[in-house]
Amino acid sequence: MANYGETKKSGLGTAGLVLGIIGICTSFIPIINNLSFVMGVLAVIFGIIALAKKDSKAKTIATIILGVLAVVITLNVQKTLSDSLDVVSKELDKATGGNTEEILKNDVEVTLGNFEVTQGQYGMTDTKLVVTVKNKKEETKSFSIQIEAVASDGSRINQDYVYANNLTAGQSQDFEIFSFISSDKLEAMKSATFKIVEASMY
Repeated sequence: MANYGETKKSGLGTAGLVLGIIGICTSFIPIINNLSFVMGVLAVIFGIIALAKKDSKAKTIATIILGVLAVVITLNVQKTLSDSLDVVSKELDKATGGNTEEILKNDVEVTLGNFEVTQGQYGMTDTKLVVTVKNKKEETKSFSIQIEAVASDGSRINQDYVYANNLTAGQSQDFEIFSFISSDKLEAMKSATFKIVEASMY
């Protein structure tokens, strides 16, 4: 008949084995696998203690292996999830204009022409600023670019947007903006500095 000490040793090994099995089964599930990590660590500890107390060698080794696997799988799954969330976050930043500097450096080339004022039909004044947008990516992308006209004192005179939709890899397209300028802003626009305020990519 088994004595109390043997039962205790066996119980510890069995508990560790159960924790290891549960830990490895749940280690693939995000959030829940935080608990899997703890169960994996406990399984390893129980396995080592049971091994030191001369419990069943096969069972204790299996317990330790399962515990280690639960911990390793949990860490890998969490890293993969974290990396995926980082990628999604960066894409959201690009789509909402939160990463303008990086977009202008790596993804799109924007060339601002000169502000032109010409006399149109019926005495109307025609205005335009030609903006060339080039997709630097190797895939079709769309871009939204906000451009401001700024006075010499730094104040904003006007703003307009370029929407370059579905530019294929390496494609360039010209856009005309600031086509409708009120007469009270016309003189200021002639000497304005034009700058890109925000760029989005989607």
